Amino acid sequence: MPEYKITVATGTSEYSGTNNYVYVTLIGEKGETEKTLLDNPGLDFCRGAVDDYKVSSPVPLGQVLLVRLEKKRYWVEDNWFCRYVVVQPPGGTAPLTFPCYRWLVGDVFVELREGTAKRLCDDSLPLLLSHRKKELEERQKVYRWQAWAPGIPQCVAAESEKDLPQDARFDNEKRSDFEGSLHYALLELSLKKLAIVFGKSWSDLDDFRRIFWKLRSPTAEYVMEHWREDWFFGYQFLNGSNPRMIKRCQTLPKNFPVEGGMVQASLGPRKTLAKEMKAGNIYLVDYAVMDGIPANVIRGRQQHLAAPLCLLYAHPDQGLIPVAIQLGQTAGLDCPVFLPSDPPLAWLLAKIWVRHAEFQIFQVLSHLLRTHLVVEVFCVATLRQLPAVHPIYKLLAPHLRYTLEINCRGRTQLISADGIFKRVRLSVCLSVCPRVCRYLLVSAHLSLSVCPSVYRCVSVCLSLCVFPSLCVCVCLFTCLCVFLSLSVGVSLSLSVCVSLTLSVCVSVLVCVRVSL
Repeated sequence: MPEYKITVATGTSEYSGTNNYVYVTLIGEKGETEKTLLDNPGLDFCRGAVDDYKVSSPVPLGQVLLVRLEKKRYWVEDNWFCRYVVVQPPGGTAPLTFPCYRWLVGDVFVELREGTAKRLCDDSLPLLLSHRKKELEERQKVYRWQAWAPGIPQCVAAESEKDLPQDARFDNEKRSDFEGSLHYALLELSLKKLAIVFGKSWSDLDDFRRIFWKLRSPTAEYVMEHWREDWFFGYQFLNGSNPRMIKRCQTLPKNFPVEGGMVQASLGPRKTLAKEMKAGNIYLVDYAVMDGIPANVIRGRQQHLAAPLCLLYAHPDQGLIPVAIQLGQTAGLDCPVFLPSDPPLAWLLAKIWVRHAEFQIFQVLSHLLRTHLVVEVFCVATLRQLPAVHPIYKLLAPHLRYTLEINCRGRTQLISADGIFKRVRLSVCLSVCPRVCRYLLVSAHLSLSVCPSVYRCVSVCLSLCVFPSLCVCVCLFTCLCVFLSLSVGVSLSLSVCVSLTLSVCVSVLVCVRVSL
């Protein structure tokens, strides 16, 4: 009776192992084995384990074509991630590897093909042709198209990431890292908002350093020192995340009335604007796509958008530098051309508006549209039209990992009508009682010098509380605990009691004041 050696590899991420029953069936050209329970003494299919088993066949199978893995529930459901199965046929022939790299969720079975890439024209056996067809039919039921919003590419049909199959979801480590980073960023943003609104007013550009208190790397410090300089502005343009906006300029647009004398000081002696354009040293960045987009109104204040044109010059010594900026697409008295010879703050503000437009274009067009949304089209099309054995599928699969979940999260958590930006309540909560909040800010800074974890706790309270009175109560409670236990020396239990009593009283007063 032929005996086959089977090696089964379990995934290495968290919760990849299982305690459920796992069966295997080998399917060959001449028949198939009986369904065999894979069970060794001790624990099987632990996280990262590579287990060996033996499977007997009543008849020779010939070439092994498929491996059928089946998982059955044992006591409780326990999902399993299988990396691959290796089959060693009898007679000393070369082992065959059957890649899986998918989750088995519930009482299910999967049929795996040997890992050699094959096009449709490379298969002739009816069993393998049927396997290709069946795999695509199953995937097309799971991965369906939908139009999430008019004017954007179609995407996978899923209301949220929870509707995606397990194979398209984040691993547990990835999910923890992603959500942890997101929550920390939101808490830090809330705390910075508190410091900006109720802290010392800005009187100098160096006060921006108060926002970036975590910048301690040499690179970050270098950027803070040179961000206002023209050569660094051009360096960031060319070496940043979106240099594709830079175009060589042979003739100036009619709506950008820059004359040679206006930029002569930036070009240097014996050089003219016409000669430098002919030499290919003049470049233009045009944000015309921003023109006419209505700006938002936030808390009753009209916001503003610019659609600038920025002229850049490849200086032989300084590199790429800006020489002229116009903040709108229609030239006129209310839309002048800013030059490096203008007052320093006016020129700096013009460059900041260019950076603002660059941020909008990069995030919405280059990042969201041309990266996330367009790639999702290829991802869904690949899953629906190419079986796992196809060479193009094997090439694309590693690069499409996590694409569906990150896009679903972006649509539901960031840019939706009730996304994160719509749920920020910090300014509403803090506007109730400025004096109390100023005290909280002072206490929070005191806490930072003594216990950074308590400082983070204050930011959590400020960012999560919806009702003003509750916000004041929680924040005051936290700060009083810190003050009594660390500064006065009161025991922790007593400080908690005293702080809770005072906090409730203050919050009730705030609530009454608001209602009146």
